[in-house]
Amino acid sequence: MGDITTTKRQPYWRLLLLSFKDAYQSLQANDPLRLAGATAFFTTFALPAILVILIQLLRLIFRMEHPGRRLSQQMEALFGIETAEAIVQTLRAFRSIAQNWLIGIVGFLFLLFVATTLFKIIKGSINELWKIKAVHRASFSRIMLSRLRGVLVIFFAGLLFLIDVVAEAAQAFLGKYISIYLPALASYYNSTLNYVLSVLIVTIWFYLVFYFIPDGRPRLKPGMVGALVTGILFSIGKIVLKVLLTYSSINTLYGASASTVLLLLFMFYSSIIFYFGAAFTDAWSTHIGMPIRTSQHAAHYELKTAEDKPSV
Repeated sequence: MGDITTTKRQPYWRLLLLSFKDAYQSLQANDPLRLAGATAFFTTFALPAILVILIQLLRLIFRMEHPGRRLSQQMEALFGIETAEAIVQTLRAFRSIAQNWLIGIVGFLFLLFVATTLFKIIKGSINELWKIKAVHRASFSRIMLSRLRGVLVIFFAGLLFLIDVVAEAAQAFLGKYISIYLPALASYYNSTLNYVLSVLIVTIWFYLVFYFIPDGRPRLKPGMVGALVTGILFSIGKIVLKVLLTYSSINTLYGASASTVLLLLFMFYSSIIFYFGAAFTDAWSTHIGMPIRTSQHAAHYELKTAEDKPSV
């Protein structure tokens, strides 16, 4: 954010408030409805592709049994039973098409293309928020490398999901002893640990997206702070959205299309939070004197109004 001056000597609480303010202004200046709308719309189509790839990674690389069932349970908790069932039906349709090995290979490559195209959209949106653009026309190798980064982020998502499963098993194991010896703390233990684990996992994933997808690279410290803020806002927003969407009249208004509408709404508001987090990461990095660095093929730019241009 080129218009922010470094204010490193100020107390951190003030820098935090300034970063929230600047993040809000940056998001407002970049048409957040357009950014979030495009991301939510394409995510609706890319989500089945990403889930198919994720399931294959969990099954073939991480040797997880029944990964689809576990993902289905996560989606039910996130989107609700009806929306999760609609996504599962789409996944089954993909699986039935890929019975032939040749069709399966072609289909998998198509799914990779769809999934990585979503990350291309996210890359362009974050670049816009961070005021970064490529200085040269992208070569074929750079395009492939960019898509490979998208695959890498999906791989990390699978790894984080596996860590979540292991942590859940460890939590259940410890929970038995806490229920026996400290029954009064059992309910607080489960709810608090679930929230902390959820925030921690999405924080790591957001940092990976901020680091690998756009043409800018946040430093570790401000990048993790920005990802943590995004993770906390996302976790809070997830709870609020679930309550609002559960008690809304969407099912009555949209009937059979309600599951798709619910998914779009969830993705839209999640995208708003995500892009606010990206803008916050940029603002925080600048305020503490550790601005986001561009890749060798990109550069920062500034927007100037007509009043800023020199008169002829």
